[in-house]
Amino acid sequence: MLFRPQAYAARFNASARRLAMPELPEDLFVAAVEGGSLYLRPSMFATEAVLGVRPARAYKFLVIASPAGNYFKSGAPAVSIWVNDYTRAAPGGTGAAKCGGNYAGSLVQTAQAFAQGHDQVLFLDVAEHRWVEELGGMNLFFVHADGSLVTPPLGGTILPGITRDSLITLARDKGLTVREERYSLNQWRSDAASGALLETFACGTAAVVTPLAKSPTPQANF
Repeated sequence: MLFRPQAYAARFNASARRLAMPELPEDLFVAAVEGGSLYLRPSMFATEAVLGVRPARAYKFLVIASPAGNYFKSGAPAVSIWVNDYTRAAPGGTGAAKCGGNYAGSLVQTAQAFAQGHDQVLFLDVAEHRWVEELGGMNLFFVHADGSLVTPPLGGTILPGITRDSLITLARDKGLTVREERYSLNQWRSDAASGALLETFACGTAAVVTPLAKSPTPQANF
């Protein structure tokens, strides 16, 4: 059974448009991933034999199928995160595209997080280095004591996760208040200390829904 394949097809095409690549018929995308019981990664890359800086005229679309274990290698029921001074994306860039280059830009920070004993790296905004955006490959949600959920708003620097969208829809269908608004790192720490924040969790295709063990500490920051 596939989870919202049309939504993934639409995001695939939105990413392709941002990267000057051709769109793929959605029915072809869905047909390519139907019937899989492994972790599936639809991909597209240029194959034209040309040296130059311009969109290519030939591409290959493929689906990578791979066995997958736990997304977080520690196997802990909740994960810890590390904050540093790198940024993942800037306004006007490719942050909202499902682009391999976005992951490549997070590898150094993620390795540093692992070296510090953490499971993931947290990225803040590029302008003020104050506002929470997302983890290396996951969106974030904050559960408050009043029953509401907060998640950073999309604006071109955050990947519009299908799991994120699904959780927002399901929560609102259940009558919960979901606010897509900016949330600062300092406010996160303050709310966690006061009890105003009950839980923080990450979500993504492979990570599904994963709780965070604790809010980022000053010692882990930068």
